[in-house]
Amino acid sequence: MAKMTNWYEPSMLVNIALKVVLSGTFGNYADRRELMAALANDKKNENDEFDELIKLYRTGKNEIWVDVVSDIGDGFNSTYSVAHKVAQDSLQFTEQFVEIDNADKQPFYTTKRGNILVFGGDEIYPYPTAEMYFKKFRKPYSSVRNESDDQFADMYAIPGNHDWYDGLGNFIKIFCQKRSIGRWQTRQRRSYFALPLPNNYWLWGTDIQLNSNIDEPQMEFFKNIAKNKMEEGDKIILVTAEPAWVYNQIRKNDKSFERLNFFVDKFVKDKFGEIEKKFRLALTLTGDLHHYARYCTNDRGHQYITAGGGGAFLHLTHNLPTTLDQGNEKLKQCFPEKKQSIKLLFGNFNFPLKNIGFTFLLSTVYFLFFWFIQSNKINMSKRTLLNDFEGIHFLTFFKETIKVLLYSPATTIIALLVFVGFYKFTDTNIKKRGAHIFGVFHAFLQVLLLFITMYIIANVSFFDKWNFGTWWKAMITIETFLIGGFLASTTMGIYLFLSNLFLGMHINEASSSLASPDYKNFLRIHIHEKGITIYPIGITKVQKKWKQQGEGDSISFEGDYFKSTLIEKPIELIASEI
Repeated sequence: MAKMTNWYEPSMLVNIALKVVLSGTFGNYADRRELMAALANDKKNENDEFDELIKLYRTGKNEIWVDVVSDIGDGFNSTYSVAHKVAQDSLQFTEQFVEIDNADKQPFYTTKRGNILVFGGDEIYPYPTAEMYFKKFRKPYSSVRNESDDQFADMYAIPGNHDWYDGLGNFIKIFCQKRSIGRWQTRQRRSYFALPLPNNYWLWGTDIQLNSNIDEPQMEFFKNIAKNKMEEGDKIILVTAEPAWVYNQIRKNDKSFERLNFFVDKFVKDKFGEIEKKFRLALTLTGDLHHYARYCTNDRGHQYITAGGGGAFLHLTHNLPTTLDQGNEKLKQCFPEKKQSIKLLFGNFNFPLKNIGFTFLLSTVYFLFFWFIQSNKINMSKRTLLNDFEGIHFLTFFKETIKVLLYSPATTIIALLVFVGFYKFTDTNIKKRGAHIFGVFHAFLQVLLLFITMYIIANVSFFDKWNFGTWWKAMITIETFLIGGFLASTTMGIYLFLSNLFLGMHINEASSSLASPDYKNFLRIHIHEKGITIYPIGITKVQKKWKQQGEGDSISFEGDYFKSTLIEKPIELIASEI
């Protein structure tokens, strides 16, 4: 079973850095959206497909259920726990929002399995190889079972940045070639879609590539849908791959909300007069931040909802703005709640044990630094750190050690790399001031710790009274390796805690370091004659003990019963008020 991605594993850091650079550099040249558009650019086939969608989702229907899950395909326990709940024919809840676990209780809220399952971005972590898609996405979703296994639903997906790291190669193979995945059937031919739903509702899914402008074929696609297939006043549920309304608030020079607004102005509000019709935007849904958060000005008006709890690590919520400047929308609910989020943030004090690989990397840096220092004579004399520095003042020790840097370029390079590396790690892409200062202080402290650790080893080493020659030196080296890595890694955790709590820095890093599989969520949306009802469903603790049953196509997993809850009271959007 796939484990949660360890984002601080040294090999992972290198691989992700390379893929980000390559996808950013060559993304436009390897943009398969234009190829998909060219292959799908057959008017007759497009019209036939549209007629088929009308029959599937609208003709003779006055209601439909849609499940929306975002940021899946990471740890098996979290991904499968969400998939297990999504696959059930119905989920019932008491008036207190708790899922009913026996037949004696009367349901207060009843939700039905979606006729359509939509994935809202990042269907795989950390990178989109065929093996990763199989292990972390297809295996859990192919193996979930429900009460009526003969009932199939349709599956649609938009890509997130992680799906784009190979230019959408494997995304297209999985989602754009009409494959069966467990109880679902994929139908789309592009990485974006527009679905006609009952009561003049539409579900639009956009592909924003790597936070870039929407490509021209995609613009033409939505223009054609809006101009030739839709009626004045139709209502749209828009699914996009990132919470631009939040990023606009907390990040410097972020243009994602401008691009989102341009899309809405162009195709929904028809501000440029190209469509000659205007529509109404009911919901804007997204993932990318792995928590639940809802913003609105009016509980029955347009909603901005982030629901990225499909399987990846938990993003904490206490850094979320309470009000959005662009439209004065208020944060109505988040999951986990902000007080609980701050409690979870304290987990960064356990950073060394949570991120063993990163701790080992820092230990290796200390080992090399110690090795080069110890191999040089200080002041061109025969004194070394471990022989004659016991009992001297730290400042004297520091001055003498600094002199070694003049005779040891390797030691100097290590110290500089430590400073530059930790400073470059600093999250300076926030609107609050002080990030650079915080980063410089952290980088300086990490370098200073190199010298402090040497001083500790030279003066208070457990092995300094057991002078066994070579063995003694080996034990001292191991001691340096362990103590240095632990101190540096602990300092890293404290830095993440303080910088995130007080300046809102490192939202990704301070959350991914916890690697929490819990607090998962998804949306169950009921479109009916009166409007839309949104059920935000949360899982506080995912099931962590699954037992495999069977093999191949008959594979399934069994585990103890675990509850889901409604995160908040169902959100009712009245059609006339949207």
